[in-house]
Amino acid sequence: MRVTIAAAGTRTGAATIQSLIKKETANTEIYTCYRNLAKVPDAFKEYPGFHAVQADVNDKSSLDFAGSHSVLAMTPPVFENSHEQSRTVCTNIKEAVEKSGTVKRLILLSSKGAEFESGVGEIHTNHLAEQTLKDTNVEELLFVRPCYFMDNWTEMTETLQGDEPFFMSSITPIDYKFPMVANQDIGTALAMGLTSSYAPPKKPYIFELHGPEDYSPADVQAAFAAALGKPVKIQPIEKADLAGFFSEFLPPNVVPSYVEMTESILPDGRIGESASSSENGPDIVRGKTSLNDAMKHALAGTV
Repeated sequence: MRVTIAAAGTRTGAATIQSLIKKETANTEIYTCYRNLAKVPDAFKEYPGFHAVQADVNDKSSLDFAGSHSVLAMTPPVFENSHEQSRTVCTNIKEAVEKSGTVKRLILLSSKGAEFESGVGEIHTNHLAEQTLKDTNVEELLFVRPCYFMDNWTEMTETLQGDEPFFMSSITPIDYKFPMVANQDIGTALAMGLTSSYAPPKKPYIFELHGPEDYSPADVQAAFAAALGKPVKIQPIEKADLAGFFSEFLPPNVVPSYVEMTESILPDGRIGESASSSENGPDIVRGKTSLNDAMKHALAGTV
């Protein structure tokens, strides 16, 4: 069996490859699309079934899925024209899948909240991706919607250094529990989807990925303290201050989209409200990695 990941250079792409290699699935060839082959981790190259191909999901002429049984589609994060790029990337992948003549299963890494047409900020790119791929002429189509990445909390580890570590939380109130999932569990689920012989019950089959339980920013605080072995303070960013917060490290043109995305996750936001009230939503698959384990792993060697 040949599986293909397009594009493979993301954090989740790496987790999926690691899971595929760890599975050591017999007779599985892992083909990965990298725009820059210099970015391919050396550890992956040691696995005999791993193949890195120079290909750019923005350039449909570089995509060749012939011989692949399953394809995992991902839209790389960008700060310019993200909506346009989402359509372009998914159109290119759709055409390459249909042209291949061999691809039976197409999986899209989407996001919780992709069902909404508006009010979810940057997550709208995933809505566009699903809309672009939903009519792909392929036997099996899966949309995988992870919830909030646990790993997002460790993107600014410099504040956790020193004698008085702290972190900032754009999610408030700090005791608000909502779904989170570890990148490791997302990679495991995607690897299983690429190689499993299980036939999904519908097309497209949509399911959400959650962690073993819901967590709050206060739980993140406790997980950081446990990982570091000392108290950690939390600085909540109130809803009214989100624009100023994101303006400190994001390009001005994307700040409104990130503010809206964050607001959608809050208790009174579109995603927050749907999580607490919906009983007829998509299936939920729960990962095994706890918040404590995810934070311990993410901080190893960084602080």
